[in-house]
Amino acid sequence: MAPKPVRKASRKQKVVLLACGSVLLALLAGMSAFLMLAEANPEAPARELFQDQRKIVYTGNGTIFAVDRDGTLRRFQHTGFEKGEKRWGSPPGRAAGEGWQRFVWLIAGNPGTLYAVDFEGRMFLFDHLSDEMDADDGVLVKTGIPAFKSFTGAYDVFYGLREDGGICWYRHLGAGTWAANGDCTLVKRGMRGYDRLVATGQGVLFAIDAKGELHWFRHLNSALGGSNWEGDGYGVNSQGWAADLAVTSLDGIVYAVDSRYALKWFRYDLPQVYKKGLTGWHNGGGFLLPAAGLSG
Repeated sequence: MAPKPVRKASRKQKVVLLACGSVLLALLAGMSAFLMLAEANPEAPARELFQDQRKIVYTGNGTIFAVDRDGTLRRFQHTGFEKGEKRWGSPPGRAAGEGWQRFVWLIAGNPGTLYAVDFEGRMFLFDHLSDEMDADDGVLVKTGIPAFKSFTGAYDVFYGLREDGGICWYRHLGAGTWAANGDCTLVKRGMRGYDRLVATGQGVLFAIDAKGELHWFRHLNSALGGSNWEGDGYGVNSQGWAADLAVTSLDGIVYAVDSRYALKWFRYDLPQVYKKGLTGWHNGGGFLLPAAGLSG
């Protein structure tokens, strides 16, 4: 039998074959480039500072403690804390402990101490100068703390914002001793419109409402728990705080983690003195980003 004649590819078939060949060459070239890049960069790029943190607390002198999503406690030393400069101790974000996802509130105490409150309302005291601080290393100093809308404090004085707008005051006197036997001392009413309190020391509280407006208040009897306050009727001191995931302050330095996990720095120059509008804030109320572009 005579062999069948070989049919020539049609013009349409040639176009398809050429297109397939071009796609294959492109895939091979892309794979080659990917393999070269992987060889040159065997590790994934490091994440920026505070990209993994969900809770932060500022304890003074540039020290920030932060809790990762997996419960790892990290210590950051911001050497540029006075002016918000992009200067950090090395290594930034050093792991300091594990198991910290059990805590709902982190609060600065006196210099060298840190308080943490778990979901059962138990408060533990930590010496944060130690190299290792696992969640189980704290000393139990109080039980029965209510599920406050917001809980804050500074220098061993604490404020809890209730759903009804009342503010409870507590003061830790040392060991297991508390003023007023550790019971809630109702020091203020009428704060129902606020979602968050941020203590910065000396009785000064920044109160943030649902619109993200920040108001300045000062508890005039912060050491005794009286009901005299300054700040009622004062105007708004700042705006744009509603989307921040965490806000912490001490001695007028304020850090906030926004919805994109960027760290923002502010400074209220004279915390004990009310200044109208933005005039009390360093840099006219503008924030700096001291951790932007830095990785740990």
